[in-house]
Amino acid sequence: MSVLVLSCGRTGTNLLLEVLRGSTHLRATQIAEDKTLFHYCPDLRKDYLSKCDTVYVKTLQRIDALFNRNPNLKVLWTIRDLRDTALSKIYRGQPGHDTPILADDATLEGCLDDLKWMTQVYRHIEKKYPDRIKVVKMEDMILQFDNTLEEICSFLEIPVEGGMKDFIGRYRNDFKAQRYKKLDKSQVGLYNRVNEIYGGFFKTHDIDLKVLFERLQPYLKEFKYI
Repeated sequence: MSVLVLSCGRTGTNLLLEVLRGSTHLRATQIAEDKTLFHYCPDLRKDYLSKCDTVYVKTLQRIDALFNRNPNLKVLWTIRDLRDTALSKIYRGQPGHDTPILADDATLEGCLDDLKWMTQVYRHIEKKYPDRIKVVKMEDMILQFDNTLEEICSFLEIPVEGGMKDFIGRYRNDFKAQRYKKLDKSQVGLYNRVNEIYGGFFKTHDIDLKVLFERLQPYLKEFKYI
């Protein structure tokens, strides 16, 4: 069984990937993210493990091409409260943080466009391949780690192993490795502390958060956050 961790950025894809790298039943790709997966749609190894951002899924037809070629592929779809996701995208996408230039999803419209496409990809997979996708909320990974890991392993039909729980410090993404030394519960419910987080960044930044949060309502309902 091949496993792909899929969603847009800032939803916990790196976290879940590093947890799964502790399984002796899966072998992660040498590169942390398989950005060309939906371009080439190759035959995947039975123990394949990787992650991909939905920004690299260029058309819905490429999803079908990959799934049809790999009938044993299962997707773990990471999601996070879309308000927290948006705040993280905008802040981390500013020049000098995780990128030297302004990221495409670090503006109000760019962020919303990214989430819109992410949701379209999710809907397509959930509708056509419902037995091959499992939604994993980042909040559950942080606050209910053991139970969530058991559910994930049950879906993948692999055992829970000690190496999966001992994942802190295994990040191959340098930014992530430096930033996170443990499961960071402060990352849950950022939108409730919007004037405090990121050193007060959103006090002075010109993003209209009221408009942003209003336009996020359909996605919050889609993924059962409201």
